[in-house]
Amino acid sequence: MSNEEKDTKITINEKEEEEYQRSCMRKISRIVVLLLIGLLATCYYIFVVELCIFTVQLLEAKVTFLVIFHLLFLLCVWCYLRTVMMPPVVPPEKFRPSESDKQLYLSDERPQVLQEILIRMAKDLHIKKAVRYCTTCHVIKPDRCHHCPVCNVCILKLDHHCGFLNNCVGFSNYKLFLLAVMYGVLLCIFTSAVSLYCSILFWTHQLPNSPSKVPIIVLFSLTTFFAIMLFRLFLDHFELALRNITDREDSDNTEEYNPYNLGFSKNLREVFGNEKKYWFLPIFSSLGDGFSFPMGDATMDIEKNAANVPKPVSENQN
Repeated sequence: MSNEEKDTKITINEKEEEEYQRSCMRKISRIVVLLLIGLLATCYYIFVVELCIFTVQLLEAKVTFLVIFHLLFLLCVWCYLRTVMMPPVVPPEKFRPSESDKQLYLSDERPQVLQEILIRMAKDLHIKKAVRYCTTCHVIKPDRCHHCPVCNVCILKLDHHCGFLNNCVGFSNYKLFLLAVMYGVLLCIFTSAVSLYCSILFWTHQLPNSPSKVPIIVLFSLTTFFAIMLFRLFLDHFELALRNITDREDSDNTEEYNPYNLGFSKNLREVFGNEKKYWFLPIFSSLGDGFSFPMGDATMDIEKNAANVPKPVSENQN
């Protein structure tokens, strides 16, 4: 067997191994998503049935607890499922070079020549930072676009790949991700507080011992743990949103200057949109197109880079 055939065989084996690893990670993520949904269903049963129906005796308290819980629960689940099911947005067709340009790029190995070819191919794409090419997706990467090794695709404004979502968090669902975490925190805090209140009544013998005592104490432990974890996660990502920087950029960035920082107000509006009535609803309302972003020293205001009325991501892609 020649050296060339050996190299080809090694390359094929490496690709098969990478694909196998990606498949395993996706399967594990699907199991994690199902476990989280099962955990949500269990907590729902304990709070509604064991706590509100079987334990709380005052009718006004039952109604109040049930209304607040269902409002937070529906918003949390709605945001979570939309984040899971929202497909990541890939670069538009105009970032895909022609077949002749692609073959020309792949036929050379000299860095300087390759960079010149990329600059020529991207001359009309308005890329403000370094021009990058993905040899897997065969696209020129827009600013803030990165290749996800798990999804095996280039994603606009990639923040991170989340195993608890079995999906990437990027331009299309970053707002939904923040809302899911925020409503998760509020739901856990409220559930933890109510279950703690009932647990104290059990411990002080103001309520008679019943089969509901153990599930309510378990509910308190679970929701307190998740409230702490989700609150820390929300603070981290809300701080990134205030700075207009993704988790990927924050990890890779070695410079103190962030060119996309427009100030707290405009940074939040870039994620949540101009219409405040849409901010807390699990619908896409982020500004921009996902591949061009105003810089901190830009003379144009952020509103000029986006439509005034929120559009579905599919329209922005088209």
